[in-house]
Amino acid sequence: MAADATPKTIPARRDFAAYLGGSALWLAGFNLQQFLVTWMLVGMLAEPGTRVGIAQLLIALPGFALMLFGGGTADRTDGRRLLLIIHAIAVLPPLALAVATDEFGLAYGVVIVFGAVVAGLQGVSEPARSAMLNRVTVGNIQQTVVTTTAVTMTVGLAGTWIGGRIESLGFANVLTLQAMLFGAGGVAVALISPTLTRVQPPAGSQRSRIAEIREGLAVLWQTPRVRDVIGLNFVSSAFNAGAWFVVYPFLVTRVYGGDASLLALLSLVFFAGSIGSNLGLLRFVPLAQPGRLFLVMQLTRVVLFSTLLFEPPIWVVALVSIGWGMNMGLTTSTARMLVQAEAPEAQRARVLSVFILSTMSAAPLGALLLGTLVDATSVLAGFAPGVIASLLIFAIGVKATDLWATRSGVNADRG
Repeated sequence: MAADATPKTIPARRDFAAYLGGSALWLAGFNLQQFLVTWMLVGMLAEPGTRVGIAQLLIALPGFALMLFGGGTADRTDGRRLLLIIHAIAVLPPLALAVATDEFGLAYGVVIVFGAVVAGLQGVSEPARSAMLNRVTVGNIQQTVVTTTAVTMTVGLAGTWIGGRIESLGFANVLTLQAMLFGAGGVAVALISPTLTRVQPPAGSQRSRIAEIREGLAVLWQTPRVRDVIGLNFVSSAFNAGAWFVVYPFLVTRVYGGDASLLALLSLVFFAGSIGSNLGLLRFVPLAQPGRLFLVMQLTRVVLFSTLLFEPPIWVVALVSIGWGMNMGLTTSTARMLVQAEAPEAQRARVLSVFILSTMSAAPLGALLLGTLVDATSVLAGFAPGVIASLLIFAIGVKATDLWATRSGVNADRG
């Protein structure tokens, strides 16, 4: 087992604030990225569901390939320096797309290349960003996870709001604003104390990255609760996030005849629900049984998706969007609480990279499956698999894992 490489410097509140700023501005840029990709495919190019699903999968592939290697890198390098480099590089793709579309117009392949480049940067950066959270936290890790989620998602709403103004602001101006968000996030990261994130390479650091990945996977397999959470969360994300990326945009545009501003408005409502649920969760952390809450959320999703199957009035869709956002916010936070608190320190970034990779990979795989289903049947039918999957996750989680009955290590903190 590798030695603990975590620095012993005590974090100051300004370090945590700088971390929050960098993470929030990155998420705002990335939320805008996801909105832009969706709208370019669904609204501007009017691609069918199958081609939208294929594009989402191809866009995500670089992130898959780089995520596990990013975890190994984050465990042995200065996360602050790595994030500074990534923020600087992320400024370039939106500016390049603005120039390219002005000269040659928009094409299906261009959208995929643009999305894939940013997804690759996300794949490298996210393990480092997640592992750094334990180094900058100034209190209980559960409270820190929830606070970070709520704050970053609140600021991240700016990205979705900007996306909804694409018709009034202009495509090139929106892309320029995205570059500015990524750049400003890098400035915030630069304010984190360098001594806090600098690490000494652990023993055995000359091993290959493949060997490091194998070690991280072995540690994961030997930690049953983390393994179970990651597995169940993968299935949950496939039909939850997958429906969000493909079925929901088609619901707004095809069923209700909405434009970019309506899609952005309902997306903001969705994210507001997610933020609200995390702010409410702050009153109850540390949770004694976060696994139980994760499983209960599967049942609430059954009710939400079943409602959408009946093509309710648009005001009901807005209410369901709030509930769906609350559901996704609590599901994501409880899953991350368990992984963040129980992953061994020396392999934390590698274990987190598996968790993030499983979540990231589930969404485009679900999008491809559900996009094909939408083309073959109807938009509303795209919500049916999520109902079935949620019921199965709850049943398996209660009967075949200890997530329902076992209490969590609620006193875990930075370690």
